[in-house]
Amino acid sequence: MDDWRNLIVTGNQHFAIDEMDHAEDNYFDALTLLDENSESLFTDREKLSAWLACHHNLATVYKQSDQSELARFHLESPLEIIEVQLKKMSPDHQHFVDLLKAYSAGLSELVVFKQTTQRAA
Repeated sequence: MDDWRNLIVTGNQHFAIDEMDHAEDNYFDALTLLDENSESLFTDREKLSAWLACHHNLATVYKQSDQSELARFHLESPLEIIEVQLKKMSPDHQHFVDLLKAYSAGLSELVVFKQTTQRAA
């Protein structure tokens, strides 16, 4: 199993028992490993999903600890990166649809985040 996979699994285990500092560390380390191997990130559906999950999980950790700016960052930054990739890629490219789906999922999460933070304010 790749190290980033182990880190995500371990992060999920810590998250489940409310050890947010450890969960954050694991998700961040997994994200770092995925970013370091970014040449295949946008052409490998599993890595793309894991990368988005790390950002989402970090956003959740930060939201629960009232760090909404960091939470927002981890929801917005992947969208910005995917937008750049989509602009570079032809709609006929075999991974274009995967990126578009990832963008749509991330955008939905951002909308929900904004709605819940507006209600809380």
